[in-house]
Amino acid sequence: MENINLEKTVVLNPNYRLINDTDRIILISDRGSQYLFSFIHPMHAILLSFFKGDKTMKDVVTEISNVFSISEQNAIKTISPFIENINNMGLEYNDKKFMFPKNILIENKNKIIRQDLDYKLYTINPPYNFERTRFSKPTATVFVINTSCVTDCIYCYANRKEKFNPLSTEKILSIIDEAHEIGITDFDITGGETFLQKDWEKILEKLHSYGFTSNLSTKIPLSKEQIDKFTKTGFQELQVSIDSFDPSLQKNNLQVSKSYIDKMKESLTYLDSKGINLIIKGTQTYDTLTTTNIGEVIDFIKHLKNVKRYMITVIGCSLYKSNDEYHKIKPSLKQINEILNFINKKSNEINFEITFDDQRVLKKELCNYTEFKNRSLCSGNINGFVILPDGKVTICEELYWNEHFLLGDLNQSSILEIWNSTKAMSLWDLNQKGFPKDNVCASCQDFDNCRKGKGVCWKMIVKGYGWENYLHPDPRCPKAPEMIYNICSD
Repeated sequence: MENINLEKTVVLNPNYRLINDTDRIILISDRGSQYLFSFIHPMHAILLSFFKGDKTMKDVVTEISNVFSISEQNAIKTISPFIENINNMGLEYNDKKFMFPKNILIENKNKIIRQDLDYKLYTINPPYNFERTRFSKPTATVFVINTSCVTDCIYCYANRKEKFNPLSTEKILSIIDEAHEIGITDFDITGGETFLQKDWEKILEKLHSYGFTSNLSTKIPLSKEQIDKFTKTGFQELQVSIDSFDPSLQKNNLQVSKSYIDKMKESLTYLDSKGINLIIKGTQTYDTLTTTNIGEVIDFIKHLKNVKRYMITVIGCSLYKSNDEYHKIKPSLKQINEILNFINKKSNEINFEITFDDQRVLKKELCNYTEFKNRSLCSGNINGFVILPDGKVTICEELYWNEHFLLGDLNQSSILEIWNSTKAMSLWDLNQKGFPKDNVCASCQDFDNCRKGKGVCWKMIVKGYGWENYLHPDPRCPKAPEMIYNICSD
């Protein structure tokens, strides 16, 4: 960018955050369902931190020139690649290439003032480590607040048979305090049901006081009284799960009464009237992934003013339901293609986004070099962890209380003590010599790059090979043996 308008105000894209990770800076991209990050040099972080949105480009250029002791012309040359870059890019600095996402610095049209940026926060002395995947301290956590529900979904992904002693409200609040103190930026709540938790208002008020948005979700037909209490917590968004508005389908799939649908409609209407932003999510089976069913949902929610997104999710195989049950209720490929075409046509008559999330595992993805190479990073025990209802800490919410994946107990240890515990470190820094000799991972030359790079999907391994074979390779790995259990949808 040769010609920069120095009178324009530019800001670091609010979707991006900078985090000091002791020996490098992390640039986190938080865009809806996507959670991406890259490790960058402190110099780049310091440079970007000047773009708080409160000064013109001219003033920022002068500031950078003074801090870095360079001419204003060189300052402009240095920052220009970051201004409204339309593609991801790589920049070299000190013989090291750093990757950056698109649209890092954008025009401040919404007059955003970022209070979180201060170049002094990103001043780190070498040596730096841009290779280690695991964060020095966690930045994200998910709290499984309970395993209580008003529904009994036939596709349920939860372990609802485990007996446990739930955390007290006081302990939950203290955990939230601790998370905020150590710099955790994402504190999500899942369940179970938040609105079945004792003192849920106090918990939400505490979360909101620290700026945690928490991605709240419910399947409860909330009463007007509950909704009024919810609005007072400060939260302005709620995900409501709606698989269908057909009473017979919901009775079969969720084990609810016929009045459930009417109550859900009343709840949605009142939430909308209170100005709550609504995310509608449907988890679809063979019975509910139809144009008729999806059309009925769209036809109802399109009359609401505050629907921001409709998420259509195809069920995957659950660890807590039998494979036979899954294969009886899974949608067909024909259904999926019909729905994709249907929502493409419907998108012209609505003012909210429709997303399609396919949870299926396909046979072509297994033992597939390309699929495995391009797999998503497993963030469990890399940048975050999961708190179970009793305070135990695990790496994945679907793995629950399995002993192989439990990192510690917040009733006995602090968050950072658990994060730096022998169990947490050893589960990330796995010893190849500890693998059974008949396991292909035991002799794989790519072991460290695989296990300490993008990692494996532990729950897919357990689903495909069983709990006792949790050290097996990821089923997508080209060297993986044939799965013992059929979790594929085709």
